[in-house]
This record gives sequence, structure tokens and C-alpha cells, in this order.
Amino acid sequence: MTARTIIASAWAICTLLVSSTTFGQSEPLQITNLSPLASLRAIPSQRSVGTPLGLSWAASAMLSNHFTLESKGDESLFLDGQTDALTLSLRYGLPNQWDVNVIVPWRHHYGGFTDNLISSWHRFFGLPDGNRDSYPTDALHYQLSQPEHDRRLIRSASGLGDIHVAVSRPVLAIDGGQLGISVGVKTASGQSADWLGSGATDVYALLRFSGQQLGGWPLWWHGQVGGTRAGDSDLLGPEQKRSLWFAGLAAEWRFTPRWSALIQYDGHSALLDGALEALGEPAGMLSMAVRWRPTAHWMIDAGFSEDVVVESAPDITFLLNVRYVP
Repeated sequence: MTARTIIASAWAICTLLVSSTTFGQSEPLQITNLSPLASLRAIPSQRSVGTPLGLSWAASAMLSNHFTLESKGDESLFLDGQTDALTLSLRYGLPNQWDVNVIVPWRHHYGGFTDNLISSWHRFFGLPDGNRDSYPTDALHYQLSQPEHDRRLIRSASGLGDIHVAVSRPVLAIDGGQLGISVGVKTASGQSADWLGSGATDVYALLRFSGQQLGGWPLWWHGQVGGTRAGDSDLLGPEQKRSLWFAGLAAEWRFTPRWSALIQYDGHSALLDGALEALGEPAGMLSMAVRWRPTAHWMIDAGFSEDVVVESAPDITFLLNVRYVP
């Protein structure tokens, strides 16, 4: 028996096992850009198009380490610290395929405890460390300076972030998948003085896709593209961009009925005009995770994300997510 035959047989068995056992619907990772300034804008996380009738919920814990130092002319940006985030997402499936989604975030900005871990990681893999060694370890200092605009956070802060509310619905079935639309609003519930919210209301609209790979392969795809019209945030200053785009693509491979591997890319447009590349260029982050389904109604994800567009997102974000689907 050749290696090719063995691989083909194993793949066929895996496909048969997955297709013959139902362990909940597929979902992308509930993860967002937690960079202290990017997280102020309404850039919604990815999700599936469809929602079962009744209440679904997901609770996620994220830990993000930040270190960005940039100075161009009379503009400068310094982000050194850690953000921990707890996010509760409630989705209620209504008749006629409508659903309402409420997202409640809690955030904590502080010096953290991961600086030495990140520096050791960079040294081990020969990656640039951004001059971290020249600054205090596990310290908090967020600052954006522009002409006639200076905002900083140098003390720990925690509390409720900006709550999101969205309404969604599938609109078209194509090739075993679904296209859906969604409109939403980000409220100004977080305290802008503590960098927990933007202090402004944003609205957004988007188009989503969810579906299984053709041919019955145990591979599910998700994607979204949309736009945000953001309110005027005092934290972001006079050069802020208020018309933003965002996009994402995710894949879930179920290699057994209970276990999956996920990879996901999320990007969005620049936050500011001006000379600072970290805020004036599009952002991109790549996430990877494993998923365990202990029953047909529960999913547990563990993973991490990296800033593939350097300094546009946290150096690293660790994710733990628990989801219930009726």
C-alpha cells in the first residue's frame, strides 16, 4: 500500500466521521484587534451567518501585550502595556432567520506580566524586539501626540467597554453556503478618559459568508466585508478617519468530530491620516486556534494571534473562548 493510498484512506475516514456526526455549527473565532486605539472603533468580530432559534452565547477571555514606539516629525505614538478583555456575546435567533446580537466587553489596561515572556520569545526565534529592553518591564504608558492634541494613559484602568448591538439575517443560499447581512451600532458606554471607549457612537453594515467546502470535505469557511461610520472621538484627535472598512476570512478544519483547527485573518483600514505608520496604514492580524466540542452544544477554543502587519495590532493576543449553541 502506497503512502498516497494511506493518506487518501485516512482522509476519507475522517470525512465520513465528521459528516456522519453533528457536533454543532461552525463558527469563526471571536477575536478583535485589542490595540488600545483600534479597539475604540466599531470593527466587529467575525461570526457565522446563521443562528439557531433561541439563545446562543459566547464568553471570551483575551490577553494582549502591546509595545509600539514611533515618532515622525511632530507626531509620536507610544503604546506599552497589557490589555485583558472579557467579552460576553449574546445572540437570539428569531423566526424568519433574523437574529439580534448584543456584545458586552469589559477591559483592563495595566502594566501586565508578559513583557519578559514576549522578549524571550523574540530572542528565541531571532525576531526584532522593538527596543523593549530600553524601557521599564511590565509598565503602562499609552500616549498619542499630534499638533494641538495629546492623550495619554499612565495609570491602570478597568471597566465596561463600548457595547455593540447588531441585527442580522441570511439573504441568499449559494453552493452549500449562506450570504448574510448585518447592521449594528457601537454605543459610547465605555469611559473615554480611561481608554475603555471612544466616547462616540459608531454605526456599521456588513456582508457575511459561511459554508462548507464543496465535495463534503470537513472544511468550513467564513468571511466578512463591511464599513463603519465612526463618531468623532476626542481620544483620536483631529486627524482621525471616520469612514473605515474591515474584512476577514476564517477556516475551520474538523479533523475529528470533536476537534478542529482554525486559522483566521482580520484586517481593517487605517485609523488616522498623518505620518504615523502604526495608525496611518491598514491593520492585519493572523489568529490560530484549536477547538474542542465536548457535546453537540458546546465549543471551547484556545489560541493566539499575531500582528502580521507589524505594530498595527498587539504583539500577541492569547484567546480562550467558550460558546453554547442550542
